[in-house]
Amino acid sequence: MRIESYCRGLFEELPSNKSVKKAVAKGIIRVGGECISSAYFLCEGDEIELWDLEESKPPHYQMDIEVVYEDDHLAVVFKPAGLITSGNLFRTLEHAIQGQLKPCKINPLKWPKPVHRLDSVTSGLVIIAKSVPARIELGRMLERKELTKKYLALLTGKYKGPQVVDSPIDQKASMSNVEILLVKESLNNGYISKVHLEPVSGRTHQLRIHMAQQGNPIIGDKEYGQKGDVLLHKGLFLCATSLRFFHPVSGKVIHIEIDAPPKFDKLMEREYQRYLKYNVK
Repeated sequence: MRIESYCRGLFEELPSNKSVKKAVAKGIIRVGGECISSAYFLCEGDEIELWDLEESKPPHYQMDIEVVYEDDHLAVVFKPAGLITSGNLFRTLEHAIQGQLKPCKINPLKWPKPVHRLDSVTSGLVIIAKSVPARIELGRMLERKELTKKYLALLTGKYKGPQVVDSPIDQKASMSNVEILLVKESLNNGYISKVHLEPVSGRTHQLRIHMAQQGNPIIGDKEYGQKGDVLLHKGLFLCATSLRFFHPVSGKVIHIEIDAPPKFDKLMEREYQRYLKYNVK
């Protein structure tokens, strides 16, 4: 049996094939003290080890982060646009939250860690695990798609597409729900549509790709937007504004909603006023 299949669920921290594969690649799972590949086939007598490679707390990046919700096991914070969630860089959300959250008293992680990501250009809510049980269970909930995330976006033009976009991405099934909130005339784009977006699946850049496929790319999307219609230096008008999930320890429903940054409504109103100014006879 491959190491990947055998170790799924063997360690509490690694409930899925994907998590095992990552652990093998990073050298966290070893056989007989040696690093192996995910293609390794186990032999009788092999000794499987889980190594802790995270030895020291990451340095603190000085940046005020809004804490929207916090208890002893987790926190929900607002990630500003332009900040990556985590990684090898110094300027990350993971580094910024160090020292800004209350210490965990029950089975704490070595330091608080984000349990999911947002694109650097996307703003919004991110869950931070503070305890070991919270991190493990939240990871399982993400694998089972038991967290509901909703985004607010501004789209180029008048959205006339389906309420359920069911279109594969990289030949993988992908589905997004769309709810139209408001449509206003715009001098620059003809119309601007304010919508709620809910990714049912979780492909990379899923919402951005699906809206571009419908002919209504998200305003400010330099990668998938239409040349000439992308507002330079304004950022991407996509924000994760709602999270709903069961608390990983208490089991109670956690439902958090925030408003999108003021620039969303300001852009719609500014474009509408420009439209009236130049189009009213």
